[in-house]
Amino acid sequence: MPMACSQPKKRITNSATDQDIISTLPGEIKEKILTKLPIKDAVRMSILSTKWRYTWASIPEILVKDDELVSSLSTIDGAGASSRFTKIVDLLLFIHEGPILEFNLSTKYQSPEAFDRWIFKLSRNGITKLIFKLNMPSGAKYKTPSNFFVCNALNHVDLSKCVIKLPHGFKGFKLLRFLKLDECTITAVDTEKLITSSPQLETLMLLNFKVEHNFRIYAMRLKCLIIGGEILDLQMNTPRLISACLALYNTMPSRARVGCHDLCQSFGGLLQIQMIGLFGVCIQRLVDGPPVELPKAFHYLKLVHLTVDFANQKECAFVFLLLQVATNLQNLKLVVRMSENTNNSSVWVKDIVFKHLETVEIQRFKASEPVLAFVKFILGSTPMLRTLTLSENGSSKEQNPLVFKQLLKFQRASAKAEIIFA
Repeated sequence: MPMACSQPKKRITNSATDQDIISTLPGEIKEKILTKLPIKDAVRMSILSTKWRYTWASIPEILVKDDELVSSLSTIDGAGASSRFTKIVDLLLFIHEGPILEFNLSTKYQSPEAFDRWIFKLSRNGITKLIFKLNMPSGAKYKTPSNFFVCNALNHVDLSKCVIKLPHGFKGFKLLRFLKLDECTITAVDTEKLITSSPQLETLMLLNFKVEHNFRIYAMRLKCLIIGGEILDLQMNTPRLISACLALYNTMPSRARVGCHDLCQSFGGLLQIQMIGLFGVCIQRLVDGPPVELPKAFHYLKLVHLTVDFANQKECAFVFLLLQVATNLQNLKLVVRMSENTNNSSVWVKDIVFKHLETVEIQRFKASEPVLAFVKFILGSTPMLRTLTLSENGSSKEQNPLVFKQLLKFQRASAKAEIIFA
């Protein structure tokens, strides 16, 4: 009997394991993958395949965080950690090929010479988005070099703890759409020039901002404005503004009661506004000035968020006036601020109906006579109200049974209205 011929075994291959599918992806897709990773992990990806080698060196978006770049930096003190960090970033930028469209730096190390080198490199590589989040100790700040002002392709700038002085002949950032300055040292004149010379600007954020003079914002395309700090007065020519948050504080006692004349007049031009936030002593500064000029109606205003001194009749009268002209208001948030003013006469007496108001939140709620008068007014004037939220540390229905019973007695225009203690 003939012996059966043994057949050679066929090798079963798995294309998913035998082929490096990821490495065969187009270069632009691999670059997109790497931009989603911290730079340290992007470099490590080069060990996957020789085809990935140096792909990371051409990615157009670079994110550098000192606490992620080198994990051992946290164990090194002082100048040693700073030196090592700057050397690594120097190397990354030195071997980088192609344009760098976005550079995002977050560091606590004070290395102004290195920062100058990096900005010089970026200025010659088509940078469009620059983020410098500096958290240097002892109030130290970084002076931006002249190279920064020739980055003509910039459309997004986010700087913190920088000293900014516009050079002579500065012509502006013609493509800039987003500008955020946090704890930056810059004069009012330079800030105004920076804004007006950026004709495409849509979002402006000035945080921890302090100027001892009147401040002007002329920005025809501006849509979002956020300012927090100390400003003597504010004049706005922003016809397309849809969102404005102003948080003013008193750090100059001699000017604590100075009214904002220009700001009062500027309100009349905010015809497209959809959201208004007034915090700190902003309303106080408004009512201490001339009568606020509001339009007959804010047709597009949907959200109002205010800090209000309910013991101050002038502030309450301003809020009442604002609510009257916000004909399509849907959401209202108030933060209670109670001064020692003893004038408790209520302004919440005129019959008015808020046809679209659905949610009201009162933060730092106090069961004082002025605040309760406002709650009663709101409950009786809002047929579409769904929730009235009262927030106070430690407050609840069980802890304030008398207050809750009093609120239940108030007439409600909306049968669906629910009172929530948070």
